[in-house]
Parts: sequence; structure tokens; C-alpha cells
Amino acid sequence: MAECPVGPSSPSPPPEPPSEVARTVALEAADPLSVLNQAFRDAYAARREAVLSRMGPVIAQIDDLLILRKGGQRFEAPSRTRRYHVYKAVTHVPLALYLLLAPLKDALDDDTRVRLTPLRRLITEVRDSFAARGLPAKALERQHRVLDASQALVDAVLAANRVAQEDLSAFIHAQVPDLLKNAEDAARDQIETMHAAVEAWKQQMTSDEREQLRAVVAASHMSRPGNVATQYFAITLGESWEGRFHEEDPHPGKRVLSSEATFDEAAAFSLLATHVLDARTSTGIFGEETRMARDLLADAAERILAQKFQKTPEPAP
Repeated sequence: MAECPVGPSSPSPPPEPPSEVARTVALEAADPLSVLNQAFRDAYAARREAVLSRMGPVIAQIDDLLILRKGGQRFEAPSRTRRYHVYKAVTHVPLALYLLLAPLKDALDDDTRVRLTPLRRLITEVRDSFAARGLPAKALERQHRVLDASQALVDAVLAANRVAQEDLSAFIHAQVPDLLKNAEDAARDQIETMHAAVEAWKQQMTSDEREQLRAVVAASHMSRPGNVATQYFAITLGESWEGRFHEEDPHPGKRVLSSEATFDEAAAFSLLATHVLDARTSTGIFGEETRMARDLLADAAERILAQKFQKTPEPAP
């Protein structure tokens, strides 16, 4: 596991210039209120950096990488192996064909035919590459089944120049067991890879450091509930874990945080410090740890909208 000192984050790209409407609404930069507000933002950012620097060990999972920051040092380890990507990539083949062909009612249009022709060649190339990928025998057979069935579908559609929706439905339903098994193998690869790294790191920590250990998971925008890394960290760090994660909504102060659409290392750690700082500040000001996890205008907006539209907010299902 590589080690290097924690350095300053890379500068952010300059923001896009505001539109004419935004310029007429926003406070001018020279306005004393703007200057005062920026001073507050600078003070907050400085305090957040101080919180992060004094925080116990923290781990970020960003794509294929695990990053541990502890005691001013930075360590790296993989969060997945290449097999994870092999299983997921093969799973995407029949899903892509279904998405491409399902909207068609009968004859192929020119755009679909143009897309299918290179797909057929790529499927053949990928199938021929599996001998060198070192998969277990049963997993290898499964990838061949999926790719062979996908190629047969493409051949039949191109030869007939049409899509029979009943054949497409039969094709995709027949793939489901193998697709779900690929998903299981991909999840197992990530969990076992992460666990080996995290346990090795924990062995090098004191008992106090293990108690303080936090994690932040970089998840894509609108990520689906049940993120593998979020579930793993929840159970290994002793957080509430519900398996299927119907309500995946980590609150400030918890040891596991999902960082939506933040794949920049500095931003991910900064977000974790933000949640810790906001939880402490929220408790001190409002007497409620999670108050600053909501927009400061949220409660007032709810009351105003309920009165304006004569509706009562409905709880989440």
C-alpha cells in the first residue's frame, strides 16, 4: 500500500461567468454585505480544514481506490480488482441490446442498424479475449453464455431486418440468472478486496483510532440505494445496517457518509469534515444535531407551501 504525505488540494477551475439575470440579482462584489459574507465563508472553510486536520483516521472509497488519511499520512489500496469490471461489462451487453431494441416495433431503422453492426464485431472480439482473463471455469462459462446469446440475437435481428418483441423479451429474461450471478461476483470482489485493505489498516491503528475511524463513499449522482461500499462500511464500522438499504440517508455525525457526485479526493474528505462541523455547530445553535443537514430555509418553506397550497407534506413511503 503506497504512502505519501498529505498535500494541498489542486486548485478548482474558475467558475463560469454569471448570466445577465444573475448579475442583476446578486450582490455586487464590492457591496459590504458581499465582503462580510465572503469573510464568513473564509472563516467557515478555515474551521472545516482545522476539523479535518484533527479528525481521527478517515477512509475514502473513490471508484477503484481506497484512500486512508491518518496522522498526516496518506495510504492507498484497491477497492476492487479487474474482475469486478469484467463481470459488470459483460452484464451491460444484454442490457444495452434490450435498451437499443425495445423501442422498435418492427423493422430496424438506419440508426439502430449502424449501431448493431460494430456491436456484433466487438462481442466477438471480447469473447475471444476471455482465455487470458483468468476467470474461474464456471464464471468463464457464464460469460460465454451471455455473449453467445447476445451475438445470436444481433445476428437474427440483422438477418431479418426486424425486431420481434417476443423474441427480445425471451432473450433478456433468459439472461437474468447469469446477470444476477455476475452482479453477485462483482459485489463479492469489491467487498473482499475492501475488507482485506481495511482490516490491514485497522491492525496498524490503536484502539482509539479504530473507534474514531470514519468513511466517505464517492457515489454517482442519483446513485441507487444499496451502494456496496456504503453497506460494507456501515457494517464494519458498527453503524446501523439494513441490508437492502431502502432508506439510505446517512446523517451528520455518523461514521459513514455518501458523497454524491464527488469523485475528487480533496472534495470527498472536505465534505466529510463539513458534516462533522455542521453536526457540532447545529447541536450548539439549534440543539438538534441534524438541523444543518437540511437547508436553513427548509422548515419555513414547508410551512409556507403547506399554507399556500393547502397541503400537508407526506412522509416517505
